[in-house]
Amino acid sequence: MRIIKNEKGSALLIAMAMSLMLFLVGVAAVNNSVTDTDMSFNQSYTEQAFYVAEAGAWRAFTKIKADSTWNTGFTDESFGGGTYSVIRTDSSTNPALLDTVVITSTGEADGCRAIVELTLAPDIFHPFKHAMFADKSMDIRNSFNTDSYCSDSGTYAATVLTSEGDVGSNGTIDVANGAFIGGDVASSLTGGTNVHWGATVTGTTTDAAEAQEVPAVPASEFTAAQANNSAPAGLSGSYSYNVATNTFLSTGNVVLASGTYFFSSMILKNSASLSVAPGAEVKIYITGDIEMKNSSEMNSGGTPGSLQIYSQGDFVLKNSGDVAAVFYSPNGDADLRNSGQFFGSIIAEDIVAHNSALFHYDRTLANIESGGGGDVEPIGYRQL
Repeated sequence: MRIIKNEKGSALLIAMAMSLMLFLVGVAAVNNSVTDTDMSFNQSYTEQAFYVAEAGAWRAFTKIKADSTWNTGFTDESFGGGTYSVIRTDSSTNPALLDTVVITSTGEADGCRAIVELTLAPDIFHPFKHAMFADKSMDIRNSFNTDSYCSDSGTYAATVLTSEGDVGSNGTIDVANGAFIGGDVASSLTGGTNVHWGATVTGTTTDAAEAQEVPAVPASEFTAAQANNSAPAGLSGSYSYNVATNTFLSTGNVVLASGTYFFSSMILKNSASLSVAPGAEVKIYITGDIEMKNSSEMNSGGTPGSLQIYSQGDFVLKNSGDVAAVFYSPNGDADLRNSGQFFGSIIAEDIVAHNSALFHYDRTLANIESGGGGDVEPIGYRQL
């Protein structure tokens, strides 16, 4: 009987121990559940803080796009159940940044914090990558000829190639009647290229090219050119210039000193010439048209990159007129015909190139940068 009592006592102890173990397991499970719940909430609020910070960064980017001088930042702005604060850092506080802008945005949500950094740089592109580029249409015919050379490596004769004299369009390109393209013919419009029998293309022909950016010249650049006009002080020779209307007319030889010029129109009469002074760098901003009459010349024998023309109007080259320049007019037309020679690059809305005209693309022009006039684009993004 004593043995039986001992066995009953042992069973009771074992039952109590098992109950204690089950209790402890239950407590641990509850604790783990609470911990998991807390972690879940923390994760949720951390993600919320991140999205709030991200919203602040992109709002600041929008502000800077609209006004490049904006630097007031934001403090405790409410958004999506949290708040964000934003600061802008640029060369005014950190000279090493040069033209780079850094946006730092801190987001907070229910005690959780996230920080994101957005890096901005000037929106710069290279407009002169083609001999000729038309945003809408290009018509080439009657023995018109393109090739390329490199002005920083030697003379035209020493560096000329029957390649890289490329023509392109975001619309249509027609090449006909004995025209010779020493390079590629490329359109981004399906069915946009039409190379007729009798025309020669030394490179490739495609209607599946990537569309090219052809932005308008910022109005701020024209305003700055007018405010700091080098005319008439930088002009010498036979010309007339109206200070009130900014019209320019050349009847003989005119030389331009280094500087930025603003005109409303330009006319070079028969056999007149416009030259760039030796070693000078000239930019011309023109709101109207440029017309070169019979046998007139513009920077003939010069380096195309030394005369850059940014226009809101048309360009007409007639009857043996020679030009060494770049011409950029995304909303204007370019009309080249009748044995004229053009050394450089042309970007226009519509281009007509006829009748034995010769076009020599300067390959160094691909390095010219445009844009950056306050406009910026994101180049880096990270979470800190």
